[in-house]
Amino acid sequence: MENNIDGYLRQLKTEMKDCDRATVQDALSDAEEYLRNAMDNLKANKPEVPEANAFSSVVEEYGTPAEIA
Repeated sequence: MENNIDGYLRQLKTEMKDCDRATVQDALSDAEEYLRNAMDNLKANKPEVPEANAFSSVVEEYGTPAEIA
């Protein structure tokens, strides 16, 4: 799996290739909003955590692109 938000969104879009366009757009928007807010919150509370580790932690809590799709 990718280790950043853009990569996550690309994978999510790929996983949802058979869904209608509106559903995909909603899922991408929701995922991006959640991931960005969670990353900002985590960095604010634990600035010492490396970005890759922080992202992995956020995805573990939110779900992989396959799980979300």
